[in-house]
Amino acid sequence: MTSPVVSRPSAVGSTVARQSEIADIVAVLSDSTADGVLVIGATGMGKTTVLNAVAANLAPEAPVFRFRGSNLIAHRNLGIFEILLTTEGAAPDEISMGAAFSIVSRFFARAVVTQVPIVVVDNADRVDEQSLSIISQLAAEGRIRVLAAAESIRQPVDLLAVLWRAGKLVRVDLDGLDSSAIAAYAREVGYEVDNQVIADLRTRSRGNPRLLSRLFTNIESTPLARRGAEDRVMWNVVPSQRRILELVAMIRAIPYDALQTMCDVDLLDNLVERGILTIGRDKQSEVSLLEPALALVVRDSIPPSRSLEMLREVLPSLDSMTLHGAALFGKVIWMQEWGVPGDSQTVLRAALWANACGDHSGAARLLRGANSDHPELQLELARAEYGRGENVDAEAILERLIAASSDGDGSDQYLSRLACLELRITDPREPQSLRTGWIRDRLVSSVDIGRLEVTQAQFEMRGGRFDSAQSIAERVFRDFNCLPRHRQRACTLLGLAAVIRGRIELGTTYLVQAEAMLELPDNTSFEIEDSTPQLFAGHYLAGSWDRARAALRYAPSGMDIGTATALVDLWTGHITRAHQNLDRTPRGREVPEQDETLRIAALHLAEGYLRLREASTSRATKTDQGGRSTRRSDKVKFDPFSARRASEPIQGVPHPDYTWLQDFMIDLYELQSFALSSPEKTAADLHKLGADAYALGAHTLAGYAWMEASRHGDTSAQSDLSRVADKIDGELGRLAAAVARAYGDGEETAMIDAAAAALDFGAVVIAADLARTARDRAVQKGDAVGVKLARALLDSSLRAITFDADGVDLSTMLTDIEKKLVFGVADGSSNAELGAQLHLSVRTVEWHLGRIYRRLHVSDRQELKQIAWRRA
Repeated sequence: MTSPVVSRPSAVGSTVARQSEIADIVAVLSDSTADGVLVIGATGMGKTTVLNAVAANLAPEAPVFRFRGSNLIAHRNLGIFEILLTTEGAAPDEISMGAAFSIVSRFFARAVVTQVPIVVVDNADRVDEQSLSIISQLAAEGRIRVLAAAESIRQPVDLLAVLWRAGKLVRVDLDGLDSSAIAAYAREVGYEVDNQVIADLRTRSRGNPRLLSRLFTNIESTPLARRGAEDRVMWNVVPSQRRILELVAMIRAIPYDALQTMCDVDLLDNLVERGILTIGRDKQSEVSLLEPALALVVRDSIPPSRSLEMLREVLPSLDSMTLHGAALFGKVIWMQEWGVPGDSQTVLRAALWANACGDHSGAARLLRGANSDHPELQLELARAEYGRGENVDAEAILERLIAASSDGDGSDQYLSRLACLELRITDPREPQSLRTGWIRDRLVSSVDIGRLEVTQAQFEMRGGRFDSAQSIAERVFRDFNCLPRHRQRACTLLGLAAVIRGRIELGTTYLVQAEAMLELPDNTSFEIEDSTPQLFAGHYLAGSWDRARAALRYAPSGMDIGTATALVDLWTGHITRAHQNLDRTPRGREVPEQDETLRIAALHLAEGYLRLREASTSRATKTDQGGRSTRRSDKVKFDPFSARRASEPIQGVPHPDYTWLQDFMIDLYELQSFALSSPEKTAADLHKLGADAYALGAHTLAGYAWMEASRHGDTSAQSDLSRVADKIDGELGRLAAAVARAYGDGEETAMIDAAAAALDFGAVVIAADLARTARDRAVQKGDAVGVKLARALLDSSLRAITFDADGVDLSTMLTDIEKKLVFGVADGSSNAELGAQLHLSVRTVEWHLGRIYRRLHVSDRQELKQIAWRRA
């Protein structure tokens, strides 16, 4: 690292490193249909910096109200609204929740007349529950747009997380800075760095902007200015307490019973009461530093001589204890730093815990530091590399272990885990390449058999062999001698398989049970990594949109939550929000090829829906297509089934992440988008796609494909859809049957029933298409009742689609007098009052309102009020 050329505050560098996140959040808040953004990130990840930059980049006329939580007001009811309520003449400690809600809502309505205010809440996890409840209710009703930042979605932030799971808020996770962001950060604060230095900075800072800023010396700033919140915490810590903090920071976590033998209990309890240390609620009662950034700062501030002295001092005490989990991991890491060897079993136990918690990088560092060729340690290293996404390294290790185990040496547990890992890194389309099939016959224990068989069932599911996957998973799930976590994975597979085969109600029952089992303490990172995508897929295919979103709360860090939520939004009519999520390339991690192909396929469909909406919405604002054309200028032109061919296994280049179900959905989305412009050419391909799924027993998938083919005029699909609908239960089965009848007899009543079924199912785009067709047929036959019913369904569908549009506002859709009428209705004025204000007769007011209802796709004054609130 060279000397600094210029010196700027570290916050500037952090802002530059987060430019993409800032731009995304500003774009979401500029969209009048968005209810807000929830920013999640650990301490030091730059949440406050991002919020400040977003507020500075909003339009000058945008009204912004800022609130900030803290430890002082976290437990005071209505803490962040104390000043606001006091100025309004209310006593915060005496007022009821309902009265406080009314006062706050009136304050925002009075302060901002023409626009929806943006409420910024920093440190939302340190805001009282009543205040967040008011904010979440106002956001849900569209009276405010919220921008909140918190470390996690635990209470009380779960009140805002409910809005995110319902698709009303966009979640942005601030992960560690990648190499390009660190390089931008360094350049902005005046340093020139090369790739080797960047890699070292990333390792030392863990991608944390606050810790990264400490690695750069700002020669123009004073020592006081360079001090952060962590330094200020240490100001009021006496030397004897600092020793406690240093000990806890070095070992990461230590049981309370053990720690109290090494220090004064009163000093320890004082640190806990002040919120610097926290005690776990499990049976180990481990003590750790509450703020991860503080733990890293304390650890890095300890001189090497002091660290070695402390290790020598406490090691005899630690050796006499039976440590577990984080305490054991911290002890082994600390010993390795000073070359103190640990026995292989201790290292293995520590690595097993790290991998089970998802800390694969820490496990890999620990195991490589052990410098051991012990097979079990090498197997755990392969697991860590697989968890980090380094499949090539994991496969190289596994090759050696499989070759060495051909003579059958090793415990049953070791062999079972070895076979499981081979199943995970093998392309599921090439089961003949497996070399550990003999292990299954060797195993005796139900635990080892259950571990291997549930992984085998997942392997079969990924390969599209649903019958085999279901039978194997059923065997594990029914065997109560298997571990609960293995039965949980089997339960998830049974639920997904049942949904795919058309037994949706049974599958949903399994999926709900699997979610409950996922809360058990026995689960590891494997259960999270395996179950979450399957839970989402099962609920998604079943049409349980709210449950699909809720399943994402378990999502591991590598899962693309934005794409998953966008897939639900495409069904429920939130097209713009889906497009915004899909048009953002995931940052900070390497995306598997199939995941990226799925995102692009769904993006094609979202763009097709946007074009269709813009062409069909009268007097709507024309959306600027320039940005979209630029983004897609480097993408391959659509070719049906191109995605599937790209995923075919290539000699020497396996695709261990391949999933047949994901491959099917990629083709379905691409064909759906292609059908929007060329329905006749694509209908046959959709029918063939459904036939391929039907041949595998995937009745639900066949039903989805054949519904699309039927809507686009394929007669064979129409007859096949009627046949497969009898094999699908639940709302999807009723929708498939209704669509089959609608295109079978061609009567407008059947088409109206199908549109109603689609709307009940949540398929807003399909409902609008069916209702429009039913209306046209009813008009041709002169059926006034049918026209009225079809129009009501069409209005309900188009209202959701039209007012999801980016930038749509009432000023472009209504005349001046119509806008005055709408705002008068929103204020609660009657028709007579509106006529008196505008010098119109009551009959003329009713005539204008009728036109407004038809244009805005609303059916009554209440729905018109809701739109007026959001579009004020």
